[in-house]
Amino acid sequence: MKTILSIFLFIVFLLGVYFNKYLIWIDDFGYSIISLFISDTMTNIMKFITFFADPIWCILFSCLVIVLWKKIRKVFLINLLSVFTLNYILKLIFSRERPIDINIITETGYSFPSGHAMISLAIYGFLAYLLWKSDYKYKKICISLLILLIILIGISRIYLGVHYTSDVIAGFIISLSYLLFFIDFIYPKIKEK
Repeated sequence: MKTILSIFLFIVFLLGVYFNKYLIWIDDFGYSIISLFISDTMTNIMKFITFFADPIWCILFSCLVIVLWKKIRKVFLINLLSVFTLNYILKLIFSRERPIDINIITETGYSFPSGHAMISLAIYGFLAYLLWKSDYKYKKICISLLILLIILIGISRIYLGVHYTSDVIAGFIISLSYLLFFIDFIYPKIKEK
């Protein structure tokens, strides 16, 4: 049920992007709030935060997790490759151009849905789930920090002018749908092997 609900929300956003006028107020409102905080210091902070969903970092981070947490190496790798592939396919299908005239940094490729939003939620969200199921003493603190990181990564993409607000929200929604499906159906099958 929760997977179906999140897919429904993604479809609503998808229609809004397709018919553009329905979501333009979200894009304008989101950027107008975030742009109030633009400064050299904040730009450096946002560049640092956005790096934590950069493909190079995600691969390095996944390697670190795989080395340190051998029990989940296969499932973590499958999760990483699946979300990268899903995002790539969705970007090709929707082919939405990135924002222009507000770019603090330059990015290539299409805008919708945000790859950084999708990948951060899929990777750090799955890690949060695994921690939640563990008996790790500091799991609540770690999970809170992972959630904060995911949110900040989404904000950083809007701040840096490389995504519309709707790209980031849609990235989170589709990634949540994917992650719920992965946890409910894929993870148990891989774990059994």
